[in-house]
Amino acid sequence: MDAPNEKLQELQQLPQFPAVATKVLRVLSHDDANVSEISDFIRADSALAAGLLRTANSALYAFPSPITSIQNALMMLGFDEVRRFILTFSTQNFFQTSMRLDLLRGMWRHSLACAWISEELSTACSLSQGRGDPAYTAGLLHDIGRLGLFVLHPREYAAMISGPADGKSLPEREREALGIDHCEAGGWLARRWDLPESVHSVAVGHHGLPVGGTFDLLDLVRVAVLMTDSLGFDVAPPTHSYTLQEIRGFLPHTAQYRFDPDPATMRARIADKLDAFD
Repeated sequence: MDAPNEKLQELQQLPQFPAVATKVLRVLSHDDANVSEISDFIRADSALAAGLLRTANSALYAFPSPITSIQNALMMLGFDEVRRFILTFSTQNFFQTSMRLDLLRGMWRHSLACAWISEELSTACSLSQGRGDPAYTAGLLHDIGRLGLFVLHPREYAAMISGPADGKSLPEREREALGIDHCEAGGWLARRWDLPESVHSVAVGHHGLPVGGTFDLLDLVRVAVLMTDSLGFDVAPPTHSYTLQEIRGFLPHTAQYRFDPDPATMRARIADKLDAFD
């Protein structure tokens, strides 16, 4: 795929999305996937195998007995949880060389918090096309363009974030500083990495507000992004701040009754999960 302009061309400097992640996720999407086959794939990547065992034995799950093998981890966690772990671990590892920088780490924590919130919202909304894994995946990868732009231009991006917003949105400030915004960059990367169409749509459109009528996966992630920011899990204040109650108003009416968390409790719970994953 050829980049249509010079700024998109720069994104080709980023490596391909981890092959082991796409391979395992493809196998796990089939109904006939088995523990032995998935275990072999994971054990072939020592970093992934070690990460899975470390996470399975963390306070995040608090199993009563130690998890000592990949097969045991698969059976205890289940395929859905392992799929989410592989996607999260591989994406984090992809940007690991720069993750020691506080700003990129903050962006990553925002993406991970958004994934968890998207998953919770999908349950409340009962979206057939966004329930569970698709919502988690879309929430986690919605900001791949921002992560990519920072890896390519760390100094310029850090200066742009720390500078005055002057009432401008983040994409507007990015276009002024870099000639491209993270929504355009994210859409291009999603195509280049052959990610699901839903990820492409969310990467491009997550900065809009939910529209009336049909409430789909893109609208769900838009609400999750607003909620993630309102709880303080971002690296720069949003152009417009919403309260959690205002954001709930964007959800379908039935979902508003199902999803009414206490902001402080929700913030503390997500912060604990983020710290456990670090």
